[in-house]
Amino acid sequence: MLRLYMGDGAGKTTAAAGLALRAVSHGKRVRVLQLLKPAISPEFAALQDRFGVPVTLAHPNMPFFFQLDKAGKADYTARTARIVPQFFTPQAGDFLLIADEMGGTLQNGMFEEGALLKLLQALPESVHVALTGRDFPAGVLAAADLISEIQSRRHPFDRGVAAVEGLEF
Repeated sequence: MLRLYMGDGAGKTTAAAGLALRAVSHGKRVRVLQLLKPAISPEFAALQDRFGVPVTLAHPNMPFFFQLDKAGKADYTARTARIVPQFFTPQAGDFLLIADEMGGTLQNGMFEEGALLKLLQALPESVHVALTGRDFPAGVLAAADLISEIQSRRHPFDRGVAAVEGLEF
């Protein structure tokens, strides 16, 4: 089953982390891949530290993709092309695989939609997948079993209010 948490609103990563918490609370095996982020998000760090959820950070200590020059973007893309197929290779006991920021990864051309769909189709039916991102290409949307769209109607950032530790990061 493929679940998408998407939209321009805050909370997509947190929603996926909540799904992971629910799964591990039932004794299920969860793995997480974080893309486009230089450090593990606090939600996933807590799941890793407290529940042993393996979290793979695709681009540790690297700047955000939009901050890179052409060579840096090429390196980022090559690294992504290696890590994503490894992550989606089934392991014994897998129940839930979460790929955080996969939407942006696809939109920025760092991984091909067709390649992702092939990886998803190759997974056993018993493995559930959750992807997060602002938007997804048509093929991924068509393949999804659940789409939850998180819409920003108002955000403190709009008024110049800084992110609050423990809430936004």
